[in-house]
Order: sequence, then C-alpha cells, then structure tokens
Amino acid sequence: MIDRDQVLLESTRTHRDRVASAVLFGTLDARRKAPTNAGRFVGSVVLAAVVCVGCLGFSFVVDLLDQRRQNQAVESLTAAMAANPLPESEDLVAEPGTGFLRDARTGHLVDPRTGFEVDEATGYVRSPDGRLLDPRTGWFIDPGSGHLTDPASGVTVDPSTMRVVEEDR
Repeated sequence: MIDRDQVLLESTRTHRDRVASAVLFGTLDARRKAPTNAGRFVGSVVLAAVVCVGCLGFSFVVDLLDQRRQNQAVESLTAAMAANPLPESEDLVAEPGTGFLRDARTGHLVDPRTGFEVDEATGYVRSPDGRLLDPRTGWFIDPGSGHLTDPASGVTVDPSTMRVVEEDR
C-alpha cells in the first residue's frame, strides 16, 4: 500500500532541494546550457581565415618567383645580345658590319655561336629541329611577332620593349 505520509515527506524534501538549488545556482533554465553552434561558427571563421592567409601567402610567393624568373630572362637576353664572339680562321673570315663569319669555301654566312648557316635575307639561323634562332642571343624567334623565347626557361620577351610577354598557360 501507499504510505501517504512517506510520499508527502519525499515530495517536501524534493521541493526543498529544488528551492535550495534555485537560490544557490539560479533558475533551472539558467543552469542548463542550451546547445549552440557559436563555437562551431567561430572555429569555422578562424579556419577560413587561416586558409585565406595561406592562399594569399602561396600566391605571393609564386608571383615573386615568377617575377624573378622573368627578370632573369630579360637580363639573360640583354647579356646575350651584348656578347657575340667572333672566332676567325683561314676558312671563316669576319663579315664586316654583320658579326657573322663568311665561309671562304662555300660563300655562306655562318653564325659564330652555333655554327649554322645564316639566311642573309632575314639574318636568322634555322636549327636542325626547324626552329628559327636569333644568332645574336641563341634564343628562339617567332617570325610573325618578332618575340624571342629563352630556350632554358621558356620566357618570351618582346625585344623592342624588353618586357616579358604574357602567354596563355
């Protein structure tokens, strides 16, 4: 059977415990934490900021290295244009005003840097693979645009402005 006095005593004890907890710790709503996504949101914002800074830094370093490569290519072109050795021999005589050598046996102009025959109409040398070379620099030349391409780095430079030509990558 149900002891009504015992139930009343337990109920009173429970109410007193609840009132004491409310006085000491605040109301029941204040004691329980509502699940919020604020922590996840702040974490996501911090993670996104770190990723953005990483991408920005990577882009900066890649651009810096690309500019350095382009500057080195322009300096290399300038140095190659300034240096043009003319080794002469009995069969190869310097052609005045051209910087080329004339082969005394065949009568053809010869590039002193590559040893290939020079087309007297254009002043360019055709390499064995069929590409045109500027004999002063050793760089490949595009006959349509006149742009020079460094065979080592692949950087294309406009020789009239000495600026790197941006190409589709």
